[in-house]
Amino acid sequence: MNKSNTVGAPLEQSNLFYQNHTQRPFLDVARGVYMWDVDGKRYLDASSGAMVSNIGHSDPRVLEAMQAQMSKATFAYRLHFRNEPAEQLATLTASLMPEGLDRVFFVSGGSEAVESALKLARQFAVATGAKSRWKVISRYPSYHGCTMGALALTGYAPLANPFAPMMREMPKIPTPTCYLDNDNYNDHERGLRYAEMLREEILQQGPETVLAFIMEPVGGASTGALVAPDSYYGRIREICD
Repeated sequence: MNKSNTVGAPLEQSNLFYQNHTQRPFLDVARGVYMWDVDGKRYLDASSGAMVSNIGHSDPRVLEAMQAQMSKATFAYRLHFRNEPAEQLATLTASLMPEGLDRVFFVSGGSEAVESALKLARQFAVATGAKSRWKVISRYPSYHGCTMGALALTGYAPLANPFAPMMREMPKIPTPTCYLDNDNYNDHERGLRYAEMLREEILQQGPETVLAFIMEPVGGASTGALVAPDSYYGRIREICD
């Protein structure tokens, strides 16, 4: 197979499904923040892959732990067996959480994490006699994943619109893009104004129907690392309570 890495050339014959027809370089080696293609060209991974390689590539400690575990066992279904690595990671994770949050459920990625959180919230509502609660309010723009449940919360039209007939879209409030606002308010006041939009939306939807509110503390793909004013988060917590 010709492994030409010319970016911009037509995609050579491949049985893999790609999102476009642009040729990409063949990856050979990745170490730390750098990646090399098969022709030896070096790239700086400035975005940590798709924001998932935050500790760098091929970290020796990670590789050592993976090899040690794989030499013992590669899979055990959690309904049948416990395993020490999962128990240790759960204990460490729980130790970093606020008081009262001490149970951990591992999943494979962000979309699955959002789906699991939605289902857990709904199951809690059903178990506690609040079956009327099913609406999850999110923000626009936002990104929460591409599975059908997560996509219903994602506020990004190019991703969501093609599938709108197939899903139940959830209510949304504006994301606090305060840096774009041309008004006479300061950041503290803007944060409170945006937070009040949640209270107004809950009342409009009917409080008895609202299950949860989901947001990105630090914006991702849709808002470029957006962070709201400090006043926003405290008021959001009060409104949810």
